[in-house]
Amino acid sequence: MQVAELQTSADTADITGAAPARTVIRMTDVSKSFSGVQALADVSVEFYAGEVHAILGENGAGKSTLMNIITGVLQPDTGRIEFEGRNVMPLDPETSSGLGISISYQHPAILEDMSVQENLQVALPSRVFDDGGPREVARRLLDEVGLRIPLNTRTEDLTVAQKHLLELAKALAVNPKVLILDEPTASLDQDATDMLFRRVRELKGRGTSVIYITHRLAELRQIADRVTVLRDGRKRGSSLAAEVSNQDLLDMIVGRKLESAFPPKCDDPAPPANFRVSGLTGRRFSDVEFEVGRGQIIGVAGVEGNGQADLMRALAGLQSWKGSITLDGRALGARQLKREAAYMPSDRHSEGVAADLTIRENATVSSLEKYASAGVLSRRREAESVQKVFGSLAVKASSMEARILSLSGGNQQKVVMSRALLSEPGFIIADEPTQGVDVGARFEIYRILREVSNAGTPVIVNSSDAAELEGLCDVVVVMSRGRIVKTLRGAEITEPNIVGAAVAADTEAHHIEQARRSRGGFAARFRHFLQSDNATIVPLAVVAILLALYVFNQNENYLSSFNVSNILILATALGFIALGQTIALLMGGIDLSVGPLAGFLVVIGSFFVNDGQSAATMAAGFALMFGAALVVGLINGCLIRFANFTPIAATLAMFIGLQGMSFVLRDGPGGYIAFPVIDTLTSRIGPVPIAFILLVALAIAGEYALRRTRPGWTLRAVGSNEESARRIGVRLDRTFIAGYVGVSVLTFVGAIMLMAQIGVGDPAQGVNYTLGSITAVVLGGTSLRGGRGTFIGTVLGALLLTEVLNAVSFLGLSQTFQYGFQGLLILVAALIYSTARRKREE
Repeated sequence: MQVAELQTSADTADITGAAPARTVIRMTDVSKSFSGVQALADVSVEFYAGEVHAILGENGAGKSTLMNIITGVLQPDTGRIEFEGRNVMPLDPETSSGLGISISYQHPAILEDMSVQENLQVALPSRVFDDGGPREVARRLLDEVGLRIPLNTRTEDLTVAQKHLLELAKALAVNPKVLILDEPTASLDQDATDMLFRRVRELKGRGTSVIYITHRLAELRQIADRVTVLRDGRKRGSSLAAEVSNQDLLDMIVGRKLESAFPPKCDDPAPPANFRVSGLTGRRFSDVEFEVGRGQIIGVAGVEGNGQADLMRALAGLQSWKGSITLDGRALGARQLKREAAYMPSDRHSEGVAADLTIRENATVSSLEKYASAGVLSRRREAESVQKVFGSLAVKASSMEARILSLSGGNQQKVVMSRALLSEPGFIIADEPTQGVDVGARFEIYRILREVSNAGTPVIVNSSDAAELEGLCDVVVVMSRGRIVKTLRGAEITEPNIVGAAVAADTEAHHIEQARRSRGGFAARFRHFLQSDNATIVPLAVVAILLALYVFNQNENYLSSFNVSNILILATALGFIALGQTIALLMGGIDLSVGPLAGFLVVIGSFFVNDGQSAATMAAGFALMFGAALVVGLINGCLIRFANFTPIAATLAMFIGLQGMSFVLRDGPGGYIAFPVIDTLTSRIGPVPIAFILLVALAIAGEYALRRTRPGWTLRAVGSNEESARRIGVRLDRTFIAGYVGVSVLTFVGAIMLMAQIGVGDPAQGVNYTLGSITAVVLGGTSLRGGRGTFIGTVLGALLLTEVLNAVSFLGLSQTFQYGFQGLLILVAALIYSTARRKREE
C-alpha cells in the first residue's frame, strides 16, 4: 500500500511487513468524547509482545486519551478492549495494574507533599518491596534510573527532570507486561535518555509490549518497531517503522506538508546588543555574563541541574539576584524585570497555567490593560487578539471559555506562549519552550520566536535538546556549576560541541557535589527535620513551657497538681476531636460539624448514662452514640463524594442539622451523667489523666500509621493531589468516606470526655469545638491545603490552646483576651510556617 493512501482523512492502513508476535492488547472501535468534543473516534489498534509501538500525533490528537483508557483512568464511550484475548472492560487503574500494565505519565503522577520513598511505596504494590527492606528496594529502583537523591526528600523539591525519573522508576519497578511511556524524554538529558532506551530494549527482549508516545522522530528511529499515527482523534495509519519515511510521518501527523524545521538565523554576525547581563549572581549560579544582539536568539545549555533553570527565573524577576541587567541601555531592577519579561516556565502545571481559569483568561491574564478603555474591559477586543495568536499556534480547544486543564499538555504549552506574546514584553525567557509540544506546533514556535527576535525583542531559550539549540540559536552559552564554561557562536554551534562542553564540565562538578553531600551529615539531617511535617513540635513545646513558666511566676498555683490535671482533662476532649479534624484536613477537606456532633452525642448519652441506670442501659447509650457518629461520618463522606458537595457545604449543612436535633432532644441542660462514669473517665496517675495518656498514645500510633502504612499514605495522597492519587490507583471514594467516618469516630471519643467534663446533656455545649479543633490543628502545623500534617503537632496545639485559655483566667483577664490570644496564636503560626516554606523554596 502506498503512503499516499495512508494520508487520506477517512481511511487507515496497516502495513504488516512481517508476522507480528502475540497480541497483548487489542482495542476495537474505541471512541471517547468530552463535552461534545470527540477525542477518539473508532480507533482500532493492536499492541504486540516484545515490540516497541510508537504512537505519534499532534497535541490533542488523542494519544494521551488512548493511554488513559488502557490504564483505566478513563472509560471509553464505545468500543472493546481485550487483554491477552480476554475482554477486560470496564477497566480501572487498580485492575489495569493487576493485569501488568504500567505507565509513565507525561505529567508525572507525583505527590509533592510526600517523600520520594513514600511516593514509591504508595504507588507500587507491596510485593515490590518483599525482596529486601523498603529503603533498600527504593534505593535500588532509583539507582536503576540514575536518580541519586535522598529518599526522604520531599518531591516538591525535585526538578522537573527528577520527577520524570521518579515516574520512570515507578513504571519500571513492576516488570510490566505492557509499559506505556508518554513523552518520557521530554525533560531528560542525553545520559538519562540513553539509560531509558537501554531499559526499554531489555524489556522488549523479555517480551514486554512497550507503547511509546513521542513527538521526536529521531527517538522513533532509535527505539520503535512499529508506528501508529493519530490525527483529530482518528487513526491515520499504522506501519512498521522501517517502512515509512520521516516526511511521510510528518505529513500524516499534521495533514499537510511541512517546510524546514528551523527558520533562517540572524544574518548579521555582530549585531548591536540590546540585552546585556553582567556579573549576575543568584541561587545556584554566579558571575553570569552574556549579551543578546538585535535579531539574535541566545540559547542556554548544560546538564540539567547546573543553574540554568534558576538563571531563567532570576531573569524573569522570580528569584533574587545581584549584578547588572540592561535592556536597550536601561538598567533593570527586580520590579522592572517583572514588567518587561515574559516568562515561559518549563513546569507548566505548577507555574504555567492557572488551573481554575479558562483558556482565554490564562492567555490574557498578563495583558488585560490592553483591552480596557476607561477602566472597562472590551471582551470583543480580547477575544479577537486571543483568536489571532491561537490561530498562529494552532491551539486546539472546544471553546476559549473551557477550563485550561481540558486541553492536552501540548496545547496548554501553546497557551503559555500565547500569554507571552500577547503581553508584548521587553524580552522573552523561554524555559524548555517545546517540551511536550507536537512536531507541527514546534515548528510554529520556532518561527514565532524568530519573528519576535527579528522585530527587536531579545529571546533567551533554555533547552535540554542540543539539536534544538543548534537549529534555533545564534549564540549558545553552556553552563556548569552555575557558571558559563563555554560560549559558542555561528558555525561552532553544533550538537556535538554543545553536548561535549556540557559533559566535560559536568564530570568535575559531579565529583565536587558528591563530596559536598558526603560532608552533609548532621546539617543535612537537621535541615530535613526542619522541612518535615513534625518540625512544629519543637516551637510548640517551647512556647507551652515558656507560657507555663511565665504564668507560674505570676501565680504559683498555676502549676499545682489540680490545675495541671484540669488543663490536661480539658485538652483531652479537644485533642480527640482535633485528631479527627486533622484527618479531614489531611484529605484536603474540613469538617465543620465536629462541634455540634460532640454536643449531640453528649445529649444522646444523657438519656442513658445516668445514676440508677443498669450497665446494659449505659452500654446501649454508648453504642447509640457510636452508631450516630458512624452515620454522620458516612453522610458527610457520601455528600462530598457522590452528591458533589464541597466539604464546607456538606459539613456546614450537617452542623446546622445536628445543632437543631440537639435542641429537639433537649431544650436545655438535663440528664446528669452518672458520677461513677465521670470518675472513671477522669481517673489519673498522679496529676496526669489516663485519658490524656491514651490521647498521646493514639497520636503516636496515628503518626506511625501516617508515615509507615498504606492507609496513611493514601490518606495523605488524596489530600496532596487527588488526580495523581487516582492515576496511581488509590480508591478515592473509599478513602474519603473512611476518612470522614474516622473524623466522626474520634469526635465520639472526644464527646465521651466532654460528657465527663460538663456532666450533663446540654444542647448548647460542643459548638465551640469546631473552631477550637481547627485552631489546634493549624497550630500543630497541618496544612489547610491538604497532604501534610501531624497528629502529634495537633495534640500539642490542643494543649497549648487549652493552656492559653486557662492562663487568661489565672491572669484575671477578660474573655475578650481569650479570643484575642487564639487569633494571635493562629496568626503567628501561619506567619512562621509560611516564612519557613518560602525560605525552603528559595
